[in-house]
Amino acid sequence: MKKKYFFVIFFLVLAIFFTINTSIVNAKMYKILDSEGNIIRITNNPVLSIEEIEAGCKILSAPDGIIMPTQDQITNGQEIKQEISSGNEKYDFRKTNWGMSKEQVKATEDKKPDSEYDTSLVYYVKISGDDYLCGYSFLQDKLYNTGYVFVGEHSNKNDYIRDYENLKEILTKKYGKPKIDRLTWDNDLFKNDRSQWGLAVSIGHLSYGNIWETSTTYITLGLNGDNYEISLIAAYDSRKLKDWADKIKSEKNKSNF
Repeated sequence: MKKKYFFVIFFLVLAIFFTINTSIVNAKMYKILDSEGNIIRITNNPVLSIEEIEAGCKILSAPDGIIMPTQDQITNGQEIKQEISSGNEKYDFRKTNWGMSKEQVKATEDKKPDSEYDTSLVYYVKISGDDYLCGYSFLQDKLYNTGYVFVGEHSNKNDYIRDYENLKEILTKKYGKPKIDRLTWDNDLFKNDRSQWGLAVSIGHLSYGNIWETSTTYITLGLNGDNYEISLIAAYDSRKLKDWADKIKSEKNKSNF
């Protein structure tokens, strides 16, 4: 599989995934792959458009097959714990505000993007020493959605819960107590054995979800898994631009039929 970086699609989908309906926190997610196996989008609706069918796209259950960054890209990542937890409310995400152009966003970062597309920017960063992708999503050259995807690996799956708790603590210090704070068991096989909770997450038995709100932003944090793979994602979504972005995406989807 070619190591192309379509991870920013996670943020667009998961912002809606968490904020529209809190019950969706534990919904199953799917990857849409092109004919070469590259991720082109993530969705909770396992249906291909006509164009995708004709192009030979396939559906896979997420988070299977997460593409991992190379070691040199990880080494060049940034340490950003201070930026997340600074409490500086003049910014909506890192050093950016909703509605910024792509060029304006690039000027706020200390290095060139590790991947750039027409509607997205992706950077490798570090949070508390752990490896993440930082993504920015744009529509009509307006920033409306951002977030982080954990791309490190742990041999002990309980360490993913530690990473989740670390992010939750950082976000809580900045934004206060989350509006939604969920720990959900879909299967309680390992519920009484905390040493197996990481395994429970990886097979879809246990999931975590949080939602914070500010005057400008929905912030969501989720930890879930399937098929022994775990996904840890923090997503930021513009409150003001959300309806606008949804309308554009809805019209674009209609054009497929």
